[in-house]
Amino acid sequence: MNAKNNKTALLPMPEKIAIVTGGSRGIGATITKMLLQCHMEVIIACRTPAAGEKLISEIRESGITSGKAKVYKLDNASLESVKEFANQIKLNYNKIHILINNAGIMFTPYEETKDGFEQQWSVNYLSHFYLTALLLPLLKAGSHPQENSRVINVSSCAHRIGYIKFDDINFKKHFNTYAMYGQSKLAQVISTKHLQNLFKEKQLGIQVYAVHPGIVNTDLFQHSYIYKMKFFNKYIVKSPEQGAMAIIYAATNDKIKEHGGIYINNCKETKVNPIAFDKSVQEKLFHLSLEQVQLKDFFQYVDI
Repeated sequence: MNAKNNKTALLPMPEKIAIVTGGSRGIGATITKMLLQCHMEVIIACRTPAAGEKLISEIRESGITSGKAKVYKLDNASLESVKEFANQIKLNYNKIHILINNAGIMFTPYEETKDGFEQQWSVNYLSHFYLTALLLPLLKAGSHPQENSRVINVSSCAHRIGYIKFDDINFKKHFNTYAMYGQSKLAQVISTKHLQNLFKEKQLGIQVYAVHPGIVNTDLFQHSYIYKMKFFNKYIVKSPEQGAMAIIYAATNDKIKEHGGIYINNCKETKVNPIAFDKSVQEKLFHLSLEQVQLKDFFQYVDI
């Protein structure tokens, strides 16, 4: 697991407001708990609000009383739901400091969302690309000269063997669920680097990070053969607390506040698939994503 340095302090940050997509279960639930331990206000964005409310009750019953938590409905398999969620947040908040794009699915059978996209592509990558664009005004408002707002894309080491099949983004002709997952996670890393450059160019005061939490013992792996391997589960798989640590590091650690665009594993910068640096691929993915979410301009909702 090589997680010797996979730790960061849970420092009090009562002024911060954070959004966690998929924040009611799996690693998202642990992220929510840790952010509350940092005294933040945490917005749990999840498909089933009752699950979010249950999590809050469990966290409070465990003795954690710090921070505030609220639940909003978000289905990452629906771009309409993403838009509705963003509108609700804009109605109730004037700034956001941290956006953790965590919701994800893995190795699922072929299924298209009602928007016509393969479900892993939509849930893991495209919905978060859209959400980030919609929330740019609040992220910009949450930034100040001493500390920028942060966007964290929860990716995976699977991005290293991923590739973007631009001519068949759904892998519909020859579907391979493992390749599809790798593509969605590579897209997150490519987008992280591209958006970081754009945000810096436009002086928005927003840092973007991609994070590999590790192979974490959650229900995300229920469609994987790995789930049944005793040796793998005993020696390689991380606990949700260990997996969440690198995400908390990306969201809060002061050492990296001016080093956006990096990929983090075990609380340190790690090398990525070289294709993530290819400017032409970055641009191609960016414009394809804009077309898919039907945005003319990624920055159309924010004053620059």
